[in-house]
Amino acid sequence: MARRPRRRDDRKDRAPSQPRTRFRCVHPAGDPAGIQGDNSMSDQQPSSLRQKLLPLAAAVLTLGAIVGFSQLSANVTSGAGAKPTHRQSVPLAGPTGPTVVTNSNPDATKAYWTTAKLQRAKEISLVRTDAVDMSYGAANLDFTRSRITPQTANVAAPYRSVGKIFFTQPGVGDFQCSGSIIAKRIVITAAHCVNSGHGFFTNWVFIPGYDGSKPTLATQRPLGTWAWSSAQVPSNWLTTDGALPNDTDFAAMVFADQDFGSGPLQLFKKAGKFVAVTNHLADTAVTMLGYPCNFDSCNIMQRVDTSDHRIPPGSSGSNAYEYGSDMTGGSSGGPWVENFGNPLSAAPSGGYATRNAVVAVTSYGYLDGGSALVLGASNLDSRWQDIFSARCAVAVGNC
Repeated sequence: MARRPRRRDDRKDRAPSQPRTRFRCVHPAGDPAGIQGDNSMSDQQPSSLRQKLLPLAAAVLTLGAIVGFSQLSANVTSGAGAKPTHRQSVPLAGPTGPTVVTNSNPDATKAYWTTAKLQRAKEISLVRTDAVDMSYGAANLDFTRSRITPQTANVAAPYRSVGKIFFTQPGVGDFQCSGSIIAKRIVITAAHCVNSGHGFFTNWVFIPGYDGSKPTLATQRPLGTWAWSSAQVPSNWLTTDGALPNDTDFAAMVFADQDFGSGPLQLFKKAGKFVAVTNHLADTAVTMLGYPCNFDSCNIMQRVDTSDHRIPPGSSGSNAYEYGSDMTGGSSGGPWVENFGNPLSAAPSGGYATRNAVVAVTSYGYLDGGSALVLGASNLDSRWQDIFSARCAVAVGNC
């Protein structure tokens, strides 16, 4: 697609700021949160997640802590229009823990995720708490949305490279996000689907082409279930304590090979891949993909197409941008794809001509009962390239 000149949109001047939220929900009380996977982390400091989330819990959920996009679906029965309390976004003195985590037992990770656990996992939500009060519904950012069409496209390129990520927050419960393949073994997702800002989650599996509306396990997971090998977040994610909008709400995850009967296969050989590009988000057109729980109960992949965007109100100078969308919890980490479609040979002309290029992943929305219809994301920049290159270097064949 041709890169268009930056335009001045007088609607930006009329749009007051709003509370923003990253997607996330907690596992139902009473379900065991036992962890079968083995995390090996160096110098991990004790988590203070409970203290961090206390201001958010009362505003959004009665079930537990929130660290992601707003829970605006029917699963939540309170707090939809509440104003979250202020959270200081001043950077901390230094990282609160490691930026990398590894898994020594992928088989145990896969064994943890029974059908029942997958069905009960809730979407992750992240709330921006440093915004002033606003008059809701002032975003005025255009978009279109639908289920992927036909629904069977979930196993065809390029949709098949998008999937669900399930994981466990130790001591809290099981959650779900979205993600996409951008190298042979590497998936990009949101940092808040990987690390709270104070410590890593665990038990990640990636299910490309997931369709939870299907009747059998095999048809729900047509391209397999892939266990994590390692994950990395930028150090900035830790030093900023996950404040919103965040410059670096993105993460790189490596998923282990698996054998479908003819020897080990890398993830991309089963489900294809996109590519990730840097510094395109400021002014482009994107196709957002993911599994928001406000549509089809998080079971069917949704698609939003938009080019209407703005700088986040009250956030001049940040690395984040906002585009029109009505997806909510569950879409966190889902890709924002430039020049989406097939065939690859039909690449458009212009300054941004790469087909199926991921320029960002879903980070946050607004805690306004669903009236703003905006999603925010961090522009992929050199800090993304740093963690991506580091995961590529871990093993031959990762990229």
